[in-house]
Formats: sequence, structure tokens, C-alpha cells
Amino acid sequence: MSYDDELYHLAREIDATVAAVEQASVAAARDRVTWALPGELGSVTVTGAGELVDVQVDVAAMKAYSAASLSRQLLLGIQRAEETAAQRYDAAIAAVRDEERLV
Repeated sequence: MSYDDELYHLAREIDATVAAVEQASVAAARDRVTWALPGELGSVTVTGAGELVDVQVDVAAMKAYSAASLSRQLLLGIQRAEETAAQRYDAAIAAVRDEERLV
């Protein structure tokens, strides 16, 4: 195989890897993570991109919390959902990247 042929095939492999990572990135960004708040207070949902898309709060359960405590629980739930979404996103990209190395 000539040097030009090797470069051509290498460039095609790189293009295929980039396309696979981009596709995995889009899919992982759309994936949603829902985090349950403590005490059946409700839940928060974020996308793999970290966008907050839903907050559900049980009004009856909410009455047992002070405003400060409620805000802390909501913030903590959003942060945990974002962390989980980021971990899933990173794992999806790493899986594709590792899979492409094996090919």
C-alpha cells in the first residue's frame, strides 16, 4: 500500500470516528435524567446537555419543608441530576471512542 493510500484510509477512519462521536453526542444530549427528591417531595428532570426540563413538586409534601429547606432540596436535586446526566454523557462518548479504537 502506498503512502498516499495509507493516508487516505487513515483520514477515512478519523472521519468515521468523528461522525460516530458526533452522533453519540447528539443522542446523549437528548437523553433525560430524572432525579427523585427526598421524602417523595417530587422530582427534577434534566437533559444530557444539562438543561433543566421539568420540576415536579408534591404540594402536600412541600408543606413539611421551610422555604430554605425546600430550596436546598430542589437545588441539590438539580445538581445531582446534572451530575448524573454529565456522567452518562461522558460514558456514551467514551464508549463510542473506545469502540472505534478496537476497529
